[in-house]
Amino acid sequence: MTNKNIHIKVFLILIIALALVASSCGQEEEIDKVGAFSLVLDTLYEEDTGLNANIKYIALDTSLITNLNSDEKAELLKDVEKYGYTVLDMTYEELKDEGYIKDLYFEEGILFKIEDDPMKNNSITMNVSKWRSGLGAIGYDEIIVKYTNGNWTIDKKGTAWIS
Repeated sequence: MTNKNIHIKVFLILIIALALVASSCGQEEEIDKVGAFSLVLDTLYEEDTGLNANIKYIALDTSLITNLNSDEKAELLKDVEKYGYTVLDMTYEELKDEGYIKDLYFEEGILFKIEDDPMKNNSITMNVSKWRSGLGAIGYDEIIVKYTNGNWTIDKKGTAWIS
């Protein structure tokens, strides 16, 4: 192989490498949105732990979550299994119809409900709640989670409420 052929191959390799680097520079980082919801659920789960006493089920109402597709919702439900309880993807009405909730009381579980706004500027605003009964629930209106440097953090807890 001549020096000219070697120089041409090295030149072509450099051109290909530069093209690959240039093409990846314009791509935005893929944001794991499931992490935002996991963070909020972890926060809510750890608050008012009395609501968690003697439960067998954690229900998560995913019907109002707009930022996650069906695969991401499934991933979130799988993540909730870390608490060690049977996870149900059900609304309040479905839980009531199936007999889990009677007389405004989820005797063997808690229900997380999340309603989110579309993500803007790497932030998601949510209304979230943890419900056990008509007299046992907590939540936040307009909690804001922000994605910065590869991590989700709670930027603002919003308005807390309790019943």
